[in-house]
Amino acid sequence: MTRSAPRRPAPPSPDLPAPADAVRSARAPDAGAPHDDLLLEGVDLSGADVTDARFLGCRLLGCRGDDLVLTGARFVDCVVAGLAATALTLRASSWRECALEQLRVGALSAPGASLTRVAVAGARVDFADLRESELTDVTFTGCDLRDVDATGARWTRVRFEDCRVGALELSSARLADVDVSTSELDGVSGVAGLRGAVVSEVQLLRLAPLLAAHLGIAVAG
Repeated sequence: MTRSAPRRPAPPSPDLPAPADAVRSARAPDAGAPHDDLLLEGVDLSGADVTDARFLGCRLLGCRGDDLVLTGARFVDCVVAGLAATALTLRASSWRECALEQLRVGALSAPGASLTRVAVAGARVDFADLRESELTDVTFTGCDLRDVDATGARWTRVRFEDCRVGALELSSARLADVDVSTSELDGVSGVAGLRGAVVSEVQLLRLAPLLAAHLGIAVAG
């Protein structure tokens, strides 16, 4: 029986103010504070601690964010584009109706993060800690994700389009309608976590030894 095609993620539609109505700032936002219609363009946010801040209708464009801490921060109707950081902390942050474009991050720490109706395009991340993350209606397009730890993650309607995904850890992950069939998938650990994913025939052939080992199947030489 042929399985039906996976449900595609619903695209985000951020509700942003007109540029003329945006509130420009040249300094890091305050931790724990609400920020509405904020525009940060070319601002150096390196070393800033913006824990538990709230962002509504904000734009962060071309900013530097080495060791930027956004633990517990909430983003709604926001666009983050061109952010570069050697290390970025998004632990337990939440993102809804957001677009993340052309990010350049060395180490992304986002365990427990929640993303709903988010589009990620053109991102390059050397290591992404997405343990226990919850992704719903998320699309990755043209991304280079070299090492991803999604242990214990819960992903629903997630699509990787024309991406390169290096080492992918899926132990104890729960996936539903997750499509990686149009992307390069170099290696998977915790192969049982692929249940609920869609792969291509080529990917399936490459995964066959891992699946056989997981099922205890011996292959005669």
